[in-house]
This record gives sequence, C-alpha cells and structure tokens, in this order.
Amino acid sequence: MTFRTVITAFLTLFLSMSLAGGAFAASKAVNVKFPRGASGTSIDGTIRGSDGVRDLVDVAAGQTMSVQLDTDNPGNYFNITAPGASQALFIGSVSGNSTSFQIPSSGKYEINVYLMRNAARRNERANYELTIYVENAAAQARPQPRAAAPAGQAADAVSTDLMPRFCVGEASAKFGVRPQSITANAAFKSGNQYVSQGYFERDGSTTFFNCWFDLGGNFVSVN
Repeated sequence: MTFRTVITAFLTLFLSMSLAGGAFAASKAVNVKFPRGASGTSIDGTIRGSDGVRDLVDVAAGQTMSVQLDTDNPGNYFNITAPGASQALFIGSVSGNSTSFQIPSSGKYEINVYLMRNAARRNERANYELTIYVENAAAQARPQPRAAAPAGQAADAVSTDLMPRFCVGEASAKFGVRPQSITANAAFKSGNQYVSQGYFERDGSTTFFNCWFDLGGNFVSVN
C-alpha cells in the first residue's frame, strides 16, 4: 500500500465521520414510546457541547417514518441509523432537519441528535423539539377498529397541530426540495379528511401542494 493510498483512505474516513457530525458525541440512549393510541410524538430536549441523545424507535419494514427537528441552534442536527448499520442512512448536516422515508428493515432505528463539531467545541447549547411520526404505528399496536375522530382532532395518530411538520417532510421527499424552503400551513378538516396546504419557490416559480391526512391523523398523500 502506497503512502498516497493511506492518506486518501484516511481523508475519506475523516470526511465521512465529519459529515456524520455526532460520531464522537457522548450520547445517551432513550427508548421512544408513543402516547397510547398515537402514531407520533414530540420530544423536548436540551444538549450541550459533545453530549448528544440517541432516540431509539422500534419500527417495522414497509412503514413510513417522518422526523422533524426544530431547534434554536443552527449547528444542531440529527442522523438516522438503521439497526446493525455502521453508517447513517440520513445525515442532517447534509440533508436538513426534516425527512420522511420508508423503513427498509424491521428493528430499532437510532435518531442521534447532536451539535456539529465547531459548536460542540465552543460548548454551545441547543434547545430542541424532535417530532417523530411512524405511519400506522397506532394501528399496529392496537388493531381493533377505530371510531371516527371528532372535528378538529385526530384520534389515533398525529394531532392536527403537528400535521404541517409532517407535511413538510413528505413534500421534501416528493419534490426534492430542502425542508427549510417549504412552508406548510395549519391543517383543517375538508370533507372526511384533514388537509395542510403548502408551497415552495423554485426556479423563479411557486409550487403549491396539499398534504392529506385521514380522520385518525394518518398521512394519506401529498399532491
């Protein structure tokens, strides 16, 4: 092996770990539990310096998981790693603080909330809210038929006030636009569904879209 090969390998490894951001963070593990009868939850937390948090979510293959991070520190991100994987499948410092994807394999997925190295070295602090939604998680845990929700309230999944956040993640995945560039408005009832209307600017034009949820609060589609 030549000296150049060794240096190239080292730089490649260093770059991948730098992108991961929280690879060296001293993080604590927390098992995420959704409220009874719900498919989503929001977690308020605070991290400082190199201290991170690893939220573990038990999901099944084929489900869709949406994650959104709202924070007061621009150096605060999250990564997502599949069970048994050595590299993150989602890196927030590269792709933004919102994502929605289909689960490839069952198991506990790790959501690692961290500060980027420059912020960690300055011992900065981040106050954040992490919102996690797993499609049909409530139905999987409680398979009996559900009654329709009363107007303005989602019965068995994400509440109406959280729908815009998940709408941003779904729109980002569908249209290939960074979450920070997308606006989603408050959800309201339309017929037998809830809808959150949104828009984004790209190439000098505005694209409008609708995110649809059923009366139980489960995401249906974006168009």
